[in-house]
Amino acid sequence: MHYLLYFGHVNLDILLRVEELASVGESRGVVDYEYRWGGTAYNAYRTLKNLGVPVKIFSVIGRDIEEELDGYFVRDEKNPTCWIMSDGREQMAYIYQGKWRKEEELKIDLRVIDNFQWLHFSTGNPDFYLKIAKYAKYRGKKIGFDPSQEIHYLYDEEKFVNMLSYADIFFGNEREYEKAVKYAGDRLFEKVVVRTEGERGASIYVPDRGWIRKGGFKREPVDTTGAGDSFRAGFYAALYRGYDFEKALEIANMVASFVVGSKKSYYEGSWDEIMASMRKKI
Repeated sequence: MHYLLYFGHVNLDILLRVEELASVGESRGVVDYEYRWGGTAYNAYRTLKNLGVPVKIFSVIGRDIEEELDGYFVRDEKNPTCWIMSDGREQMAYIYQGKWRKEEELKIDLRVIDNFQWLHFSTGNPDFYLKIAKYAKYRGKKIGFDPSQEIHYLYDEEKFVNMLSYADIFFGNEREYEKAVKYAGDRLFEKVVVRTEGERGASIYVPDRGWIRKGGFKREPVDTTGAGDSFRAGFYAALYRGYDFEKALEIANMVASFVVGSKKSYYEGSWDEIMASMRKKI
């Protein structure tokens, strides 16, 4: 049995590195740019594989993708594409969704759900995800709900609360957490809540324990792209190996810190390297 089925995007990322993000009506120079594969599912998948976690993904992919990925895919003529502007600390993004926007185009054989312990729902189509999550919960699966930036424009209160009702864990950064509280109120705190806090680290709310905070590990920032996805991968990798939520949070912070300090959008090292760094706290 695989441990985790990760739903989310596999994008062609067009990354623009800038000294400063522009406001509406302004222009900024581009320091450097590159094309690479990325997206919430891609970044997490690559990190999870490197950390030794049995994982597959569900995503929409175009016909031009050259990567070998293990999972369940909906084929599209054009690959979802994300234009990302990053100053090394903050970023803005615009995304072409393709078939992700069309619920009727998204299909997966529900029988495969039985092959996984966890399902993680990141960016994607809320209506499609609701159907899968309902079935997965009926089958006794554990669910991570992680709408990311799409909480602001693809989810309304009803969709968010419905999806949350099936979840065991909610993931989000500080802005996404604030939106989640606005939508769900106290219902959010019936779940485990993981809140990432940038260079300050992350916090986790466990219903029978309250809030626990773990500081981040300092790295000279190169690019934050993919750090959040790699954080989630590190968190699941720790749970897979039997660690509790508190230790998983610390390990996730370590994994994310290495991504922040590199030009890659995923963690390239191994689980043993993470454990060595944890022992040294570097």
